[in-house]
Amino acid sequence: MADDAVSDVLMYTQDMMLAVIDNRWDDLLKMQSTQDKMLKKLFAVADAIFSEQQRADLLEVQRLNQKIVAAATLHRTDIAGELRKMRQGKLKAGNYLAS
Repeated sequence: MADDAVSDVLMYTQDMMLAVIDNRWDDLLKMQSTQDKMLKKLFAVADAIFSEQQRADLLEVQRLNQKIVAAATLHRTDIAGELRKMRQGKLKAGNYLAS
């Protein structure tokens, strides 16, 4: 396993967090696929042994992923709320026009 593989995953995950901060949700979806491939390759070695720094980096990847998931869930909830408001407004407008 390349020594840089873990740090590459960490840097890429940090880039994903920047995409969240910048509200680049479409980019994040593509990035998630790439990150999945990176992680699968990293853990494909059955007897992989990680240094202390690599373990710390992997814990940081996990922490960032949790923050990304939380932000994506919040974003999805916000969009659902906006859609609900739009439907309610359309229904009200339809009722107003019908009367």
